[in-house]
Amino acid sequence: VVAVLDTGVRFDHRDLRRLAAGGNLLPGYDMIDDVDVANDGDGRDADPSDPGDWLTLAEVQQVGGPFEDCDTNAEDSSWHGTQTSGLIGALTNNGIGMASVARNVRVLPVRVLGKCGGFDSDIIAGMRWAVGLAVADVPANPNPARVLNLSLGGDGRCNAAYQDVMTEISAAGAVVVAAAGNSTGHAVSMPANCTGVIAVAGLRHVGTKVGFSDLGREIAISAPAGNCVDTGPNDPCRYPILTMSNSGLTVLVTDAAASSIYTDSFNASLGTSFSAPLVAG
Repeated sequence: VVAVLDTGVRFDHRDLRRLAAGGNLLPGYDMIDDVDVANDGDGRDADPSDPGDWLTLAEVQQVGGPFEDCDTNAEDSSWHGTQTSGLIGALTNNGIGMASVARNVRVLPVRVLGKCGGFDSDIIAGMRWAVGLAVADVPANPNPARVLNLSLGGDGRCNAAYQDVMTEISAAGAVVVAAAGNSTGHAVSMPANCTGVIAVAGLRHVGTKVGFSDLGREIAISAPAGNCVDTGPNDPCRYPILTMSNSGLTVLVTDAAASSIYTDSFNASLGTSFSAPLVAG
C-alpha cells in the first residue's frame, strides 16, 4: 500500500478506479479540518474525493477572507492528487491511457490539501493515520501503508512536529518519500529536509538536474520531473511528465468518459511533485 497525501483523488477516472471496481484505489480518508479549505461542505470525513481546489479572483482579493493573498490571480483546479496517484497506480495493460510504475500496488488516498494548500496539522494527522497510528476522532485505518508519498512542501527547516512524526512512521515500519521543491535550486523544502525522509530531486530529459528543482545534501535520489525547452508562449512543452487528470477547469466533470483525461504538452505536469511518486511507486 502506497499512501498519497495530496488533494484527494478522482475515483471515477477510468484508468484508476476503486479496488471494488477492478482498480487500485483503497477507500482512504479526508483529513482536512477547515471547511473553507476542504471545499466539500464539511471537515474531516471518510471521502477523500477531490472536489477541486480552484480560486476565483474575488476570493484572493477579498479583504479578511479565508483566501486573501493566497495568490495574485484566479487559479484553475489542479487535480494534483489524481496526477500523482496515476503515476503510482494507474491500471496497466488495459488498453486505456497510460501505464504506471507500480501497477500491482494499492493506492491509499489521504486528502490533506485543498483550496490554497493545507495545514501542517492536517498533513501530520494524515501521515499518522496512513501508517495505522491512532488519530483522535478518526476511525482506524484498515489498510496501513508502508510507503507515503508527499508531493508537497514549504519553506524552512524541519520542525519538531514533523521530525517526531517521521520517527513514529519509521518505528511503524514505513517510509516517507517527499518532493524536494521547485524554487529553482534553493534549499530543500520541508518535510523533504527531515531526517529519515527519502527526498527526491527532479531531472530533466537528459538526466541532469532540471533548473526548477531544489537541491541540497538531504537529497537521497532523483527522478524525472519534466522539462519544457525552447518554447514560446503558445508552443507545446517538449518533455512533460504525462499522467491523468480531470477535464474540469474548476468544478469537476463527473461523467467518466468525458472527465478521464491525461495531461499533455499543452497541459503539462512539471515539478518534483511528479518525481516523488515515481520513486514512491
